Amino acid sequence: MLKSRYEGQSVEQALQQGLEDLDVQEQQVRIDVIKEGKKGIFGFMKQDAQIELTVIDPELKQFESIEALKNRHQQLEEVDESSNNVHIQQEETVQERNDDVQNDIQSEEDIHEHSNQKKDSLNEVAQDTLEYVLKIVREMNIDVDGSYEVKSHTIYINMTSNNAAYIIGKRGQILNALQIVGQNYMHQFVKGYYMLILDIESYREKRKETLEQLAINMAKKAIQTKKPVKLEPMPNFERKIMHQAVSKIENIETYSEGREPHRYLVIKNK
Repeated sequence: MLKSRYEGQSVEQALQQGLEDLDVQEQQVRIDVIKEGKKGIFGFMKQDAQIELTVIDPELKQFESIEALKNRHQQLEEVDESSNNVHIQQEETVQERNDDVQNDIQSEEDIHEHSNQKKDSLNEVAQDTLEYVLKIVREMNIDVDGSYEVKSHTIYINMTSNNAAYIIGKRGQILNALQIVGQNYMHQFVKGYYMLILDIESYREKRKETLEQLAINMAKKAIQTKKPVKLEPMPNFERKIMHQAVSKIENIETYSEGREPHRYLVIKNK
């Protein structure tokens, strides 16, 4: 577990020192107060505050040590560069694949007939989609393996890699982009309400826990400050997780502002 202790004249000062040292935001860590600190009298009996910061953000938890976390800037720059490159590669690969698909499919009637086939057909689509997504990742020079599972109208693809952080990207941006591209590819073969859920190393569940904890923390902040708390932009399904997490907290309301893909959640005290 990634954790580190910090001291300061006050809890707030110790917190700011810790956030700067780790280069993280408040919502990415759990804050445990070890000592509140005392001002003393005329300088006597003075005690510094002490806190412990524990990293809870799934992306940051990929690092093996606090030192690796502090020195992550070069790696994150490479991830951001990969994020930009993957969008270009995705567009090119999708177009190439679309051309191949169009050559293989003779008519819309063939697509319709193909989509109406039951379990075996959906398994074939799932396998093909899995190979398509893995191909994109491997073109990023990342070793990756994966498997799929079909449940009702949803295809679940789970990937494994020693470089999961590169596939996840900053706050899941690369993984979310891959999921959209994979779903668009899947919908060439199946019609109707079908979903693709793309995951790696149980990131989705870890991210869900982080968002739920963040939502509760920000709801408390909104109650204490009596001011709306605006969060960073995130996909609709992540905003929904946060909304559900605080839905039972009294005197708190949530709503979204902005336009996709920059739409963000606001947590407000009623």
